[in-house]
Amino acid sequence: MKNTNIEPYWDLVSRVVKESDIVLEVLDSRLIEFSRNKELESLIKDYKKNVIFVVNKSDLVSKKKLKKEIKKLKKEGEVVFVSKKNKKSFKILLLAIKKIFKKYGKSEIPEELLGKARLAKADIVVSVVGYPNVGKSSIINFLAHRKKTKVSKKAGTTHGIHWIKVTNEIKLIDTPGVVPLKNEDEIKIALIGAKNIEKLKEPLKVSNFIIRYFLEKNKKELERLYGINITSEEIKNKDSESVIKKIAEKKRFLIKGGELDENRASFLIIKDWQDGKLRV
Repeated sequence: MKNTNIEPYWDLVSRVVKESDIVLEVLDSRLIEFSRNKELESLIKDYKKNVIFVVNKSDLVSKKKLKKEIKKLKKEGEVVFVSKKNKKSFKILLLAIKKIFKKYGKSEIPEELLGKARLAKADIVVSVVGYPNVGKSSIINFLAHRKKTKVSKKAGTTHGIHWIKVTNEIKLIDTPGVVPLKNEDEIKIALIGAKNIEKLKEPLKVSNFIIRYFLEKNKKELERLYGINITSEEIKNKDSESVIKKIAEKKRFLIKGGELDENRASFLIIKDWQDGKLRV
């Protein structure tokens, strides 16, 4: 039975952004522009909220490449890099929240919310938004110094609104993932981990995109992880199909008749990307 008590998603996100003093938009360091949500960012600008772009999984990308990627971000808001492997990075994020609040103070509450019960009561109200699987729950858990939200590699594990006390003065609003994507946009959905691998309709299409990306950015990473050799001709032609076949052959993924199982190789490539085994 359909739950009619659930607040329409964008209405919910809009309300959360309105009530926030600071919005944390969590991004994947490997594909920063890809993991940005333009509709969400328009809401943040419309309500004149301060934003911190939290670039997660920063250990998967070299600092040199990250510097090039964040030039545009720095023009639009504060940028903080975080990684599970660097707990100090979360202290830096906490300091950034306090610094921005000290500079700009409390955000004004829109007139339509005046007189209504507020979602969160705290000196500093911070909302955490972003696509599923970019690491919102992990970031909240680190900030709160304890496991408060469910963390899973499965897409869509966070449902509804969660309130988390970080300090006596800071309260976090955790929202469900933001996915204003068409179902046909399977490449983006897969790359940001917004859909579980087994539910992908065209895994070969997604894996071809990933391989072409690495042929352009870092072909040595493919060679390292899969133990294959990539020719200069394959790089020049961005011959992802040939590389996928090599991976299938190396892994001995076969179907009846001894043919290479490219579909199985595709699922492996996508999983390795989502699990962070493929590093840019």
